[in-house]
Amino acid sequence: MPFLLIVLFVVAMVSPGRAETPADRQFAIIFNNTKTDGGFNELALRGLQRFKIETGLDARENIIRTEEESVQSMRNFAQYGIRNILLIGFVNEGAVSTVAQEFPEVHFTLIDGRVDLPNVRSVLFREDEAAYLVGMAAGLASRTGTVGFIGAVPIPPIKRFECGFVQGVLATRPSARLLRRFLGSDANAFRDKDAAHSMAEHLVAEGADVAFAAAGYAGIAVLETMAAAGRLGIGVDTNQNGLFPGHVLTSALKRVDIAAYLALKDAHEGKWTAGVQYLGLAEQGVDWARDDANATLIAGLVSRLEAAAVDIAGGRLAVRPAELADACR
Repeated sequence: MPFLLIVLFVVAMVSPGRAETPADRQFAIIFNNTKTDGGFNELALRGLQRFKIETGLDARENIIRTEEESVQSMRNFAQYGIRNILLIGFVNEGAVSTVAQEFPEVHFTLIDGRVDLPNVRSVLFREDEAAYLVGMAAGLASRTGTVGFIGAVPIPPIKRFECGFVQGVLATRPSARLLRRFLGSDANAFRDKDAAHSMAEHLVAEGADVAFAAAGYAGIAVLETMAAAGRLGIGVDTNQNGLFPGHVLTSALKRVDIAAYLALKDAHEGKWTAGVQYLGLAEQGVDWARDDANATLIAGLVSRLEAAAVDIAGGRLAVRPAELADACR
């Protein structure tokens, strides 16, 4: 891309009506498809907004839809002199691996994906810890003894959700019948609400009265279907309790906002480091959601789940990883 076009591209990312400052060449964040998806991207946006409020600094932003766009966006930012680039999602692993090798002096932070290079921070979550807690809730709340899990695709983060959920259910309901399904085999499954709706209907027909949807945007269709059937759903990533009040038991939270904020803050303070960073209950990187929207549903469950959360964070209760837990295979 000619240099003039690169300049125009990057200048367009500066907030309207504000003069460029040297700090504008320090930080950039790349979103997938949208900034307001009610999930990962919106959480990252919250982390960025917190950083901007606390520091008074701005950051460049871009929205990409394909791996090719991700690669070109990173190259544009790096060529213009930006030295800290943040991306969200495993779908960017290939793009980050390519561009990080081209610009070894640039720091790349990939949230929820892993690239092992000396200038990349890979932020991973202990999804199984949050899923264990919502699994406990499902086991305690189920009246039929049949609970369901719907994942988008069987990739490591979703498998961790699945495995933690299974262990949590069995911890409170050893005789539970578990129904586990996946929507597809590629990233499109995270947006396939039709498939999610159909899958949830099948789970209801098989007797499931609680279903955990680890399927991104498509998971909203699972919650909607369970609510329409008078059953309970469990949300994921962000707090989805309020989507269908009275029918969302809780949500398994992944604090992408915390991960984004910490990456930007560390870069600003000169504390950024490469390598793999894990965020679990102990780091407040995952949690389970409780608020007014689900207060009635979890009234008798809170103390038991909070005690388990404390034990997991303190290392007294171990959630076995997916590759080692026989019940998850």
